[in-house]
Amino acid sequence: MYTYLLMLTKAFDRVQHIKLFHKLLDLNFPGGIINILFDWYSKTFTIARWNNSFSRLLLVRSGIRQGGILSPLLFNIILY
Repeated sequence: MYTYLLMLTKAFDRVQHIKLFHKLLDLNFPGGIINILFDWYSKTFTIARWNNSFSRLLLVRSGIRQGGILSPLLFNIILY
């Protein structure tokens, strides 16, 4: 049971944004919602820190934001 839950939480991190958007288009999702999600996810960046050094800004290309209201819906869509 616990192994399954651990694997499922890691699955949220593995969803590629481009595949999610293609899936939404295939399901005839409203274009306005897809545009909002695309804008939201295309502006997700991170910085890695190692000791006292910081990396350059890195674009995040996969992962569904956990804890968001839409997160379970988007995850279910990618599994559909």
